Amino acid sequence: MWCLLRKICWCSALFGVLTGALTGFLTGTVWAEEYRTPRAGEEYVTELFGTPARAPERNRRSVTALNLGVQWLPQAPKDYEVLPFGALYLWRNPEDGHSRLRAVLAGLYNELRYDVRPTWLAPTDLILTLDNLTVPTARQEFIDGARIDEEELEWHRVHLGIGLGWRTPLAPGHQDNVLEAALSYQPGLLWFRRGSDTAADFRPPRDTYEGRVHLRLRADALERNLLELPHGGWAAGFDGWYGHRARWRDWGGDTLGGRQGGAGQRTWAAARVHALAALPVPGLADDRHRLVASFYGGLGTDLDRFSAFRLGGEPAGGETEALARPNVLGALFDEFYSRGYAIANLEYRRELLFFCFLHLRGQWAVLDRFRLRGGAVSRQTDSLPALAVALTSGAPWNSQIELGYSYNFGLLRRRGENAEFGASALSLSWSKEF
Repeated sequence: MWCLLRKICWCSALFGVLTGALTGFLTGTVWAEEYRTPRAGEEYVTELFGTPARAPERNRRSVTALNLGVQWLPQAPKDYEVLPFGALYLWRNPEDGHSRLRAVLAGLYNELRYDVRPTWLAPTDLILTLDNLTVPTARQEFIDGARIDEEELEWHRVHLGIGLGWRTPLAPGHQDNVLEAALSYQPGLLWFRRGSDTAADFRPPRDTYEGRVHLRLRADALERNLLELPHGGWAAGFDGWYGHRARWRDWGGDTLGGRQGGAGQRTWAAARVHALAALPVPGLADDRHRLVASFYGGLGTDLDRFSAFRLGGEPAGGETEALARPNVLGALFDEFYSRGYAIANLEYRRELLFFCFLHLRGQWAVLDRFRLRGGAVSRQTDSLPALAVALTSGAPWNSQIELGYSYNFGLLRRRGENAEFGASALSLSWSKEF
């Protein structure tokens, strides 16, 4: 208990020091009475500490950006303390509305969606998608913060997709403010290989064809600031999947819930929702103070290690699809595979300069995860409260940088022979637009 109180006090003190220091630094700056935070893509001209400053107008309909970063998790299992990440982001949304492309390209992981509206199909869109994860190394699951090497697997997935969609603009009328719906069929392959530490009695799943039906809904009515962070308005979405595997058999070992029944997991279904609102701070008319509240939830049936929701710490973002992805503060990438979860977030954001923002975040997550109890492994629904502080700023060469620290009181990490609650994470990310 004393350790927990000490961590809470430490986080509170850090928040207070950062807020006080940065606000104090700016007390000499004179702001206009009716200050308006510059919006994404707009030209903004001002004077900063006696020097002229300008943010040029930017075409938000065509974006090419390189995102790089690293997470440091000092209490994480060996080989997971430092986790680099990176991807190339593409967005093409011509003004004529006849096509739209979003792609996150990282080679071993890719996510691509192309909407095209042929004249013979208008006003309906033809949807083409690609989603793959083909990392050529074995991956482990975690129980109480420890790696389960005896059940590690090298597993891969590739899904294409084709379907029909519909979209229409929403207020306030920016290029990314849209209400859309799409239904697609996603044929794909799953294949597996044993790892070097996989136990001899572990039975890998059978390579299989997997077909999925995906229903996708999105609504984006957000205004974004100069760094593409939600500033006002709301966004929401829904994803539903129904999947079937052509070839599936009993698989598994003695650790993660025992041998898994193939017949019961051949067909599965899952759904998730999210909602976000960016609001003024009650009692403060100043546009530099914002509250951002969000909720994420998911539930499924007959889910296993390869169809369940993958939850963990991952880079955040302000664009529509990035907002749809839940994030567990302080966790490893894909640390949990969960059959059901609910995550609530509340953020206070303070604009320090027109290109620099301080974030104070709180999170309460509830999810089911494997726990070791009395020598036996079973699933348990746990709460994972967390606090975080971050600084996002524009940077030279048309880029931006974010430095963040989080502490999750519900994560379990091994310290010697024991599993103890509490884990911290430090992240640094850099994004450059070309």
